[in-house]
Amino acid sequence: MADILNPRQLIQLAQSLTRFQMAITDFEIRQYAALNDAQKMELEETLTVLATAAGRLYAYSVQLAFEEAEEQLLQIRAAAEGLNKFLKTARKIQEVLDIVESVASLADAIISHDLEGITMGIDQVIQMVGNN
Repeated sequence: MADILNPRQLIQLAQSLTRFQMAITDFEIRQYAALNDAQKMELEETLTVLATAAGRLYAYSVQLAFEEAEEQLLQIRAAAEGLNKFLKTARKIQEVLDIVESVASLADAIISHDLEGITMGIDQVIQMVGNN
């Protein structure tokens, strides 16, 4: 079973066909006077087939390269979505930690009988809980 060619190999093959086409064209030019009409027609048909094949190979290589890039973009998109979910979770955790810090600060103010600290702590906890 033959291996499938990658875009680079397809381009190399198409370039080889193009070089072969140029060699036939050079031969045709140098030997034009010695060739009969049937030989000239056969050479022209061969050149057309080679040009068509090379063009298809170039087009197919571009298509394969695009499919590979598309697959990589889909992987990047999936990774970005996963990262976005993680960041949302991290934000929620940070919000909870901020509330815990405010409650701990409020508890410290209560323990030390700091009325101003208690008032600020209650306002801060209410504001944080209200934002969530």
